[in-house]
This record gives sequence, structure tokens and C-alpha cells, in this order.
Amino acid sequence: MAAQTVRVVLKAKVESRFFRAYLDDKRIRFENGEASRSLEPGGRDYVLTWFIRDAPGTKYGIQIAEPEQAKMTHTATLDESGKDAGIFWFKV
Repeated sequence: MAAQTVRVVLKAKVESRFFRAYLDDKRIRFENGEASRSLEPGGRDYVLTWFIRDAPGTKYGIQIAEPEQAKMTHTATLDESGKDAGIFWFKV
């Protein structure tokens, strides 16, 4: 019998040439601003990390759209450093 999984849907709104996102150290490749992964449920911790480097004033956003218990949204505008990074822990 196959293990039960939960579909996690990630979205990114970014026009930067240098934006990277990872789910548990595995790179997420967005297609038309969306990606998905199947994760094992049961309260295990997962981590979403991202970083961006671009011109100051560049705007971007990243979110977990599904499942409900993991939803998050992060939007930002790059400051004079032209860099930003983030981390989000969640369970499914």
C-alpha cells in the first residue's frame, strides 16, 4: 500500500534573475509562478527557505497556497542591499 501524501502548492511572484527557493534542501523550480510537492503527513517539520538578489526596490512574493495548515505569504521590497532571504517552518 502506498504511503499517504499531502500536496503542497507553492507560488512565487518574482521577476528577479536570481531568486532561489528550497523545500527541505531540494530546489523548487517554479513554472509560471507555481510549483507543488507531495509530502508525508504526520506532524513532521518541513522548512521552506528562499533568497533573492537584485536591484534595490525590486518587489517579490512567495507563498504556500495549500494545504490550509501550512498557508503563508511573504512579500517584500529589496532595500539598498539588494538582498533578502527567509525561512518558514511548517507541519502537514
